[in-house]
This record gives sequence, C-alpha cells and structure tokens, in this order.
Amino acid sequence: MADVPLLAAHELTVRFGGHVAVSEVDLTVRAGCVTGLIGPNGAGKTTTFNALCGLQSVTRGRVLLDGKDISSLPPHKRARLGLGRTFQRLETFSLLSVRENVLAGAEFRQRHAEGGSPEAITDRLLDQLGLGDVADERVDALPTGRARLVEVARALANGPRVLLLDEPSSGLDEAETAEFATVLHQLTDAGLAILLVEHDMSLVMSACEDIHVLDFGRIIATGPPEAIQADEKVRAAYLGDDEDDEPEAVAAGGGGQPLAVGDELTAPEHAALVQAAVPVLEVRDLAAGYGDFDVIDGVSFQLAHGEVFALLGPNGAGKSTTLRVIAGLLPASSGSVALCGRGVLGADADELARAGLCTVPEGRGVFPNLSVAENLWMATHTGTTRKQVEAVAYERFPRLGERRSQTAGTLSGGEQQMLAMARAMATDPALLILDELSMGLAPLVVH
Repeated sequence: MADVPLLAAHELTVRFGGHVAVSEVDLTVRAGCVTGLIGPNGAGKTTTFNALCGLQSVTRGRVLLDGKDISSLPPHKRARLGLGRTFQRLETFSLLSVRENVLAGAEFRQRHAEGGSPEAITDRLLDQLGLGDVADERVDALPTGRARLVEVARALANGPRVLLLDEPSSGLDEAETAEFATVLHQLTDAGLAILLVEHDMSLVMSACEDIHVLDFGRIIATGPPEAIQADEKVRAAYLGDDEDDEPEAVAAGGGGQPLAVGDELTAPEHAALVQAAVPVLEVRDLAAGYGDFDVIDGVSFQLAHGEVFALLGPNGAGKSTTLRVIAGLLPASSGSVALCGRGVLGADADELARAGLCTVPEGRGVFPNLSVAENLWMATHTGTTRKQVEAVAYERFPRLGERRSQTAGTLSGGEQQMLAMARAMATDPALLILDELSMGLAPLVVH
C-alpha cells in the first residue's frame, strides 16, 4: 500500500456569494484504503465532493490526482484520468434496465481505457454487487437501496482509480450494509482508493482506515476510527453521546390535545372518535402491485391516536407500496383503508391531504427552485399564516432558520429532509406518513 496519497486536496475553499461553504480543507485519500468524510448536515461534504470532481469551481486551493494538479480540468477530463463518483441524490438511467445502466459505464470505459469487453465487465460487477437477480429489471422499479448499488456498479464499470461515494448506504437494510462493507474491502484490496461520505456510523467505523470530520466547512479532526470516536469535538458536533441514544418513552394512545382533520371532520367529532378508541388508521387485507405482479397481499394493521407505528422489512418487501396505497398514490387491488373511521380507499391524494393525512415521501419532495421560506409557505393552504409556519419550523430545525433565503435545491440532503419534515408538520396533520425518515440525516439530528 503506497504512502503517497492518490487523491489530495490542499486549502480547498468554496464560496457561495458571502457564504463560505468550504474553508481551507486539506484531505488525502490513499490507494487501497477507504477514507471517510463525515460531519453534520450542511457541513460541506457534498460541496467538497463537487469541488474534487470539477462540478463546483473553487475560490482557491488545489486538487491533486496521483501528484498531478487537476484543479483546472473539467469534470469529464478528471473522469478520464480515473476519478469516479456517485451522487447523494440518486442518478441513474431510470427507464433502462440494471444491466443497461452498468453497460453504459463499461462502454464509456472501452473508449478510453483497456480492461476487457463491456459485457464481461458488466457481468462481473452485477455478480460482485449482488445485482444478478434484477439485471433485466428497470431501475425505476427497484427499491432505493438496490438502485444505489446500480449507481455504484455503473461508476465502477468506468474503471476509476479513485471512487467518491456520496451516502451509498442510504436505503440499504442492515444485512445489505454489511455486504456492502465487504464489497468496499474487496475493491480496496484490488488497489482502488475510496472516499466515503456516509451517516451510517457502523459502516464508516467498520470500513474506513482514515476519517476526516467536517463542521461548518472546516476540518475539525482527522485520524483512524478509534481516535475519531473518542474526539470530544466530534462527539459534540456530530456523533452525540451514547447515553443519549435512547428516546424518551411515549405512551401509545396519549399525545395531548386531539388533532382536527381539516374540513372533513370537526374537532368535537374527532374528540369523540378518540374517546371511542377508533383508530386513526385501519388497514385490512390490503393487496396492491404493479401490472400483474402483487407486491403486497393481505396486509392488515391499525394505528391509534398519539401512537408511532413502524412498518419494517427488507428492501423490496412492499413498505413504500403500502404507504403509497394509504396516501392515495397507488390503487389497491383489494382490501380497505379507513382514516378516523371513514373508508378512504380510492380517494384522491389531495382529498386525503385535506382530510388530515400528510406524507413525506422517500426522496424528500421539496421544491428545489424555491427558497426554504417559500417551501414552508406552501403549507399555508391549511389557514396557518406564513409567520406561524416559519416560527414553528425554525424552532424545531434551527438550521433552516439560518438557510431561510437559500434555494432548497442547494441545501444538503439532510437539510432538505428537515425542510420536508418541517413543511409537513406545519399542516398539523392527524396522520403523518414518513418514508425513510432518517435518510441523509446526521446521528445527532436523528436523535
């Protein structure tokens, strides 16, 4: 293993107007190693990635690949020299099959480097990343976790020397994350250098040999996993304390003043339902799917007022499909759904929203070209004022207050998740449906 870093950044600084997103960042990535880049939401991790691969211009600083200054090169030339990446927001050819996605990367590689036929490279990567069983399926039909593996496979098909991975485990379950860590070690054993941005600390601590920690755009710590875990600055800014990991207990069926259900149900009617222990949501024998293929069949459960209900299962088990049916976004083939005692199966999504059901979808669903404040104002259709919506949102998520004028599409992934949550809670819903709530959030924010 070479001691000379394959990728290095020196005094990397990026400004957006008067805002310094990244300040004098020094980091190194060695061949044959997984190097971690961690930090709170909005710390500058993705901006650093963009600067390294040429998608973001820098105010000052240098980027070196194998000792060669590539700071002035455009992204496609950096890619040809061996710099590959994945993205925080999933970037795949969604209408193509898994095999066709990976083949696209392999065919690009054939034009610029040696390394076997594109078909052979594709077959090897599909097998290595456990995608052989879905090779001929369209990517937009896959769960998010498998789709992220497709993006990784396509990046590897281009034959990079350095691979930048931006939150690759988002959407993976525990077993898949452990398998992915094994794949990372196989890749580095073959000489690949990997820079990993990730919030899953089990993956970071098990896979990385070196870790850099960003906070407010600056490196606050660098070292091996053991030293990073013990660093007080890192724990305060990012990891939190182990003794704070357990959430406070909440009694099912409690929760204080009952919520009204918009125009469809008056507050006294709702209070009467709570008194009679009518579930806020009741699902019975639900079946649904896509085309002739049933994804869920015979699903039944109920949710009481004031209760948090978790729907768990491996990727592809049908969790998102179930939530889409409840939210009116996908028709059911059979079964029933009742909201506060009223049958709502087949109702339009906007009707359900007016009846008190609010969904935060996987992928956040913010308006990227609107500011943070403008996104929050979209919740004022319920009668709440702009001032009230913003006050509640900024109290729950102070970071959003600091970014109120910033365009939502330029926020970090975790900050976009905060914005989606804040906008949803501003409607004071009777039922809040959250799909992959913690995706992209730092450990302290998850707590």
